[in-house]
Amino acid sequence: MVGEQMTLFRESESEWNNESHKSKLSEWSYSRRGTLEQCARKYYYEYYGSNLQKAKEDPQKKKLRFLKKLQNRHLRSGDILHYVIRWYLKEFQQGKQPSLGQVLQWAKKDFRTDIKYSQQYEHGSPLSDDFRHPKLLLEFYYGLPDVKSVCADTEERLVTALTNFITSQNVAQFREGARKASALIEESARMKNDDFTLSGKVDLVYWEDDRIVIVDWKIGGSGNSDDSLQMLAYALWAKQKFECPLDSIILHKAHLEDNTVSTFNVSEKALMRVEMRILQDLDRMREADKYGVRGVAETFTPCAQPKICEMCQFQEICPKE
Repeated sequence: MVGEQMTLFRESESEWNNESHKSKLSEWSYSRRGTLEQCARKYYYEYYGSNLQKAKEDPQKKKLRFLKKLQNRHLRSGDILHYVIRWYLKEFQQGKQPSLGQVLQWAKKDFRTDIKYSQQYEHGSPLSDDFRHPKLLLEFYYGLPDVKSVCADTEERLVTALTNFITSQNVAQFREGARKASALIEESARMKNDDFTLSGKVDLVYWEDDRIVIVDWKIGGSGNSDDSLQMLAYALWAKQKFECPLDSIILHKAHLEDNTVSTFNVSEKALMRVEMRILQDLDRMREADKYGVRGVAETFTPCAQPKICEMCQFQEICPKE
């Protein structure tokens, strides 16, 4: 779809063959490709319109940079889940074991602080770049009618997910794995080959006998068909970083809200498919990059899907149609 959109704005082939128009974009991440898949216009706002180094003539850049700092309740609760789990596991590695009460108290305190800040926010006030500062939730900024109710539901999901993380036997093997001194918690995953660079962050990596176990935490339930792409991308990274055979890599995604664990098989055929998907994504991203860096926002068609738009921080300026 994106490739077709680009041809609508293409100038002469001779001009596009000019070296200055050739995109050198080669870095792939699961989150970046996910944004492009979800909504091309959001992709533009996220990676070009709000970027000081790109689309420099975009007349809405100041507003875009402000809106980019908004967070929806789902992303924010996911962030809280991950940094609370990171703290818990690092304490666990040092022989300490925070209680469930401590974990839930911290998580609820931070989410409720965000809610209070969002309720009291005065429109036009700048937003802090400090990661420790409360976040402005877009549900309050845009005046969602049942905002208190939906945020209460989100807090309940967060509490359920963290409770399962601390108490569930399904997750016990991962908690014990993280206790090992050699375990890696929220490890930066970056690999490079001749065709692309892959970047991301792995929630947990540990060794179990001669196997490498990789675990990803998810606050929601199972059922996302793209989970395998994300997890197999981690396997690509692990294969290069640890120079290990594929049959020694074990991939798990823990769906904490419904207390289930998905396991993904690793094979040469599966990794070849992932590499092809990455290269296909990069072709689309490079095509989009030609227009994004110049600020041709009209090239990036809004998805116009109400449920997606409702969760987007850029809805204030997006034409939507």
